[in-house]
Amino acid sequence: MPTDLPIQIHVTLGPASSSPHTIEQLIEAGADVFRLNLSHCSPAELHSLVRLVHSVAHRLAKPVQIAADIRGRKLRLGPFDDQEVTLVTGQEYILHAAEEGAELPGNAREAWVNHPRLAAGLQPGAIILLDDGALRLRVKAVGQADVTCRVEVGGPLPARSGLNVPGVPCDLPPLGRKDLKDLDAIANLPVDAVYLSHVEWAEDIRVLRQALKERNRPLPIIAKVERRLAIEHLASIIAEADAICLARGDLGVEVPLAEIPLIQRRAVAETHAAGKPFILAGELFYSLVTRQTPARAELTDLFIALEQGVDGFILSDETAIGVAPANAVRMLRGLIGEMSVYVEDLRLSLKTPASCRPDRA
Repeated sequence: MPTDLPIQIHVTLGPASSSPHTIEQLIEAGADVFRLNLSHCSPAELHSLVRLVHSVAHRLAKPVQIAADIRGRKLRLGPFDDQEVTLVTGQEYILHAAEEGAELPGNAREAWVNHPRLAAGLQPGAIILLDDGALRLRVKAVGQADVTCRVEVGGPLPARSGLNVPGVPCDLPPLGRKDLKDLDAIANLPVDAVYLSHVEWAEDIRVLRQALKERNRPLPIIAKVERRLAIEHLASIIAEADAICLARGDLGVEVPLAEIPLIQRRAVAETHAAGKPFILAGELFYSLVTRQTPARAELTDLFIALEQGVDGFILSDETAIGVAPANAVRMLRGLIGEMSVYVEDLRLSLKTPASCRPDRA
């Protein structure tokens, strides 16, 4: 690993974890960094959450860090009349292009997307994925500002869900108007780092670094690698960023699923070769959104990540909307401690002849 620091746990604040009591539980359970997802947070809410986290941490006399996740060129649906709608397989669904911040409330028949040129890069037959690929649309017709689709895979669709068009460039700047307003707010708050979502190339990092410099806040930048283009430009992104986060959720709708483990192994190795920290995100303990104990396959995933030398983990839905946010942190912290012993034993066994290995019986 590039440093001797302990493995960090980043927790995402959300509806299930934004009260003083839950934040206290998260800190006591072993959270190191509080991630504030600015896609779902206004500047006023950001101010309130930062002050709340620092207040609780100060009372507990336990230092924590805060990292703000800048939305970047993430495509999202706008708000809905309800928190969630259901799309039925075979139905028609219309997507309307909108300027960022001008999205109208959608429903089970139509939604607005924060991309004024959404229709420009689409052709009939193109696939559009919603909510990390849980729902799939196929484009039927393209107008000047509207895209008419047929639902191929339906299901529940939350408001402000992400939208991906695999293989089609996003054609948006790395920082939108909301991002710039968020940076204005961050400039006056005790935030310790920023993640930049949907990085495509090193220039995105330079744009954010310049924006921070203009606000007299030269904060560390964690580049979130979650697009195919980022994989193609990985070396230059690593060189420009202060740390790398592999976000497997969105990446899983950009590249073939079978490639994700190989990409993870390569990204860890290249990040460490550059002497920089590597953070892993994306359905780490996703079963803990609804359960108290992780799925067994998730344990193997965690062990492999530790074996590869991952420096930190992000819990997303597990703490933002999960049934027991502090339990997720406590479980992860405990498993990291226990598994690290076995990982060290494994490394030792690979380097040391059997006759020289310590007896742990």
